[in-house]
Amino acid sequence: MGIFDKKRSISREELKSVLGKDRGIIPGTGGKKYSERERQEMSRKLFGSEYGSEIDKNDWRKRMRKLDSEKREAKTSGEKRSIEGNIRYLKEKIGGKRV
Repeated sequence: MGIFDKKRSISREELKSVLGKDRGIIPGTGGKKYSERERQEMSRKLFGSEYGSEIDKNDWRKRMRKLDSEKREAKTSGEKRSIEGNIRYLKEKIGGKRV
C-alpha cells in the first residue's frame, strides 16, 4: 500500500518518517537495500524545499518524470543504475500503484 492510496497529499515530514520506517528493499534488484541514512538523504535531495510543506500526487508524478529524464541523460551506467533504483523504490514501494 502506497502513501497516496488514502491521502491526496502528505507533508514532507511525513514522507521523511515513512522513508525512515521502511525496510528499504529495492524491488527487482534481488534484495538490495537502501540504508536509513540513504533514504533520509533521498527525501532531502529529491523532495526539497521547492515542493513546499506538502507533497501531493501531482508533485510526486512530476518528480518521477524528472527522475526518468535524469536517467536518460546520465553519462555512466552506474549513474543510470542508481537513478533506476531510486525510481523503482519510490514508485513501487512508497508511492503506490495508482500514482
